[in-house]
Amino acid sequence: MLFDTWASAIIFGLAGLGLFIFSAKILSTSLKQVSGPKFKKHIFKISENRFVAMMFGIIFTTLIQSSDGSMALIMGLLAAGIIKLRGAIAFLLGTNIGTATTSLIVSFQAKFAFTEYFVLLLVVGVFGYLLIKKEKISNIFYIIFAIGLIFLSLKLLSAGSKVIVKQEQFKEFVKVVGKNAWASFFFSFALTGIMQSSSATVTLYQSIYEGQFYNSAGLWEIPNPQVLNLPAAIGLVFGANVGTTITGFIVSFTTKNSNSKKIALVWGFTNLSISIIILTIIGYYSKLIELIIPLSLKAASLQLSMAHLLFNTILVFIYIFLIGYIVKILNWLIKDDHFEKKFGFILSKELIKTNTFLALEQGKQALMSMGKMVFDGLEKMEELTKKRSNKIKEQYNQLEEVVDNARKKLYFYLIELGQQQLSNQQSEIHMSLILSSRSLEKILDIGSEIIAELDKVYNPKNKTQFLISQEVIDNIAKLLKMNKAILKSSLDQIKYFKKEKSKHIEEMSHDFDELSFKYAKENVAKLKTSSGKTQLELDFDYSRVLRSLERINHHSLRINHYLKNSHWAKLNIY
Repeated sequence: MLFDTWASAIIFGLAGLGLFIFSAKILSTSLKQVSGPKFKKHIFKISENRFVAMMFGIIFTTLIQSSDGSMALIMGLLAAGIIKLRGAIAFLLGTNIGTATTSLIVSFQAKFAFTEYFVLLLVVGVFGYLLIKKEKISNIFYIIFAIGLIFLSLKLLSAGSKVIVKQEQFKEFVKVVGKNAWASFFFSFALTGIMQSSSATVTLYQSIYEGQFYNSAGLWEIPNPQVLNLPAAIGLVFGANVGTTITGFIVSFTTKNSNSKKIALVWGFTNLSISIIILTIIGYYSKLIELIIPLSLKAASLQLSMAHLLFNTILVFIYIFLIGYIVKILNWLIKDDHFEKKFGFILSKELIKTNTFLALEQGKQALMSMGKMVFDGLEKMEELTKKRSNKIKEQYNQLEEVVDNARKKLYFYLIELGQQQLSNQQSEIHMSLILSSRSLEKILDIGSEIIAELDKVYNPKNKTQFLISQEVIDNIAKLLKMNKAILKSSLDQIKYFKKEKSKHIEEMSHDFDELSFKYAKENVAKLKTSSGKTQLELDFDYSRVLRSLERINHHSLRINHYLKNSHWAKLNIY
């Protein structure tokens, strides 16, 4: 491809760069569409093994060609509570190697003639996408189209760069920037921070570095002196690696999620630390690259690819074995919110507009956290059937207030999520989350009524004794224990819905109602006895306590019904 003027070369070079960024973006988007919920279904299991998580990070980033995209996914998975910090760090380390594949593609495109035909993927992709009506298959052709577009953009960028690097103005500029590897590093750091695409800037550097070895006739020739030497070119690549981490810092520190801050810090620190180490010995590092890929092979861009790949391999090899220590240091540097740490109640609104599936999963995790608080409240109530304790009552009141605030936060979060475009299945689950959170809040409100009745019958002389018959207290404790079992089973359904368990919950609830009815009948008969008269004298309403316990049972049962009616299991990822 020839250009009449260097101005037209710049225009086409910039067009190629813009097209590359755009094609990488649509490739990332189309791959996410194809993956869907099933793709995310296995991530939790993958993240449990750091080496498997690392390999997944390599493959995923290689496919979408965007470290920022991978970082966004990691932050989303962390915010939704789908993966833990250890797995996220391993995944992140894998993305570093995954980004190096872009430079390899550029190198092979420049070196091997057969890659010229990859542009034909554009034709295949376009016709397949337009002619195939089935969405899943048409999305695959959209991916093929995006890949073809990447190779077309590389061809434009390469052709423009070969002309640009011959211009005197450009040579003078590079002399300033490329004085040494450190100057190149800081320039590239700033440029990539602005462009927010390390793939694009590294591709640009490769095209410039490769372009200087072609003379005006288009023949390979080693210039003397070189416009951009290898150490300075490597400095540019390292700067791009660190510059792209700025996105993570910006996103993480605008959210209240401490895990997002931690993963962004790891991303920046690992890249910066290895860059500094290698830049101090850049002369030896450059010689090693020249030894592996000598210029005699006429593959200058492949030298930068190797430098990039080796950099990331060193980074991963060092830090993959230090993940445990990294997590400890991060937890020391960035303290988790006490509320988050105890109950895991995290709601990051950034997910609402970026990924509705993960936003729903985050809502699900928040509901489970609310469930933990409510279950904790029932345990406090059970303790109050054994002894009088102002401390336990205070703890219960605090839990009730926290649950009330949590429910409000979750409600407004879900209302905002409901304004997004949700599928029918997602809409059903969305509604089940709203209704279930309401039932959980009601349980502790009702529990306050039971505690108020118990306050009437404590023995003021002995905090472990009551002024009414122990049998009544034991009956209340037994029903509370059943309530706990029913609530726990319903909460387990949020994590993993099972039809068999749903039937068992209904049976437990039925048994509860029968036992409560039995106690109510027995109490009517006892009201004529001295024990019953004591209840009346103390203004203790046992029937009200039984009704309150029944209402708690019914709210726990409703949670199971809401999940059952929303086909919850279809979007389960655990």
